[in-house]
Amino acid sequence: MPVFQNERDRASLFYRYYIPSSSPHRPASTVVRQPLTLVFLHGWPMSSRMYDQLIVPLVETHRFPVIAPDRRGFGNSDWATSLTGEVTFDTFVEDAVALLEHVMQRNPGPFVFVGASMGTAESVLAHSASEFLREHCRGFVWIGPNMPYPVRCDESPEAMEAEQWEGLIQSFRGAGGKDFILEAIPGVFRLDLGNTVGQSTLRFFERLVWQVDPVALERTAVILQKSMGAELKEMAKVAAADEKNKVPILILHGDSDAGMPLKTSAAVVHELLPWSQLKVYEKAGHGKFLSPDTILRDKEA
Repeated sequence: MPVFQNERDRASLFYRYYIPSSSPHRPASTVVRQPLTLVFLHGWPMSSRMYDQLIVPLVETHRFPVIAPDRRGFGNSDWATSLTGEVTFDTFVEDAVALLEHVMQRNPGPFVFVGASMGTAESVLAHSASEFLREHCRGFVWIGPNMPYPVRCDESPEAMEAEQWEGLIQSFRGAGGKDFILEAIPGVFRLDLGNTVGQSTLRFFERLVWQVDPVALERTAVILQKSMGAELKEMAKVAAADEKNKVPILILHGDSDAGMPLKTSAAVVHELLPWSQLKVYEKAGHGKFLSPDTILRDKEA
């Protein structure tokens, strides 16, 4: 399996790299490989496998190359080694930049970031940190963005309170943690609103959460509370100074997302970055990534 080792601490970081086959086994929308690579950054607390139902048709039917890493501590990636020190958001960004530069410099070309939840903030920070990624990035698709203000503050008085985050973290601890995951997953997809997700699918997503390193699960719940207001304002400032820096942005959000309510996340991002396109989905929760039409219907944007 493809593994990249971070030079700083030798942590093994797993990633998936799919190249469309020259002879697809099923009817394809085109026989020509798309020139645009899609880079998927997953949300907390899952892994790159959360995108299975999107990646397969995108590669096999629509012929897009796909790169999908597992964040440090998630999926098949190491959490830390004896050389790591404290893991921060900067660590995640360093990992993403080093891995993507390593993979894409072999065959440089245009790509689009596709991020869900905290993967959206990671895409912004990685883009800012790497001249190579900025040169080749052609846009962002953000699904249920966990930004700009994950925690209540003066700029976002209706965001989630710090005490609520602490309660969530405590719910994962101890003997009842696995039961909490079982109880919480249906809410991600808002089954209470009539959305239909099969029991086997729910069990699949539960297993993705169970696979996470337990320390990574808790520590990342603290890390992802980072405010992104300053970074998005800087992004807007850079774009205003030069039109060529106005990278296309598509934001997809559910109007019933209880974890990241529309009005405190995607709506604010759209206001800060007014050239972005915002699409809102009725009765959809934070698990909008489960629906194939999330990307397939909107990929032309």
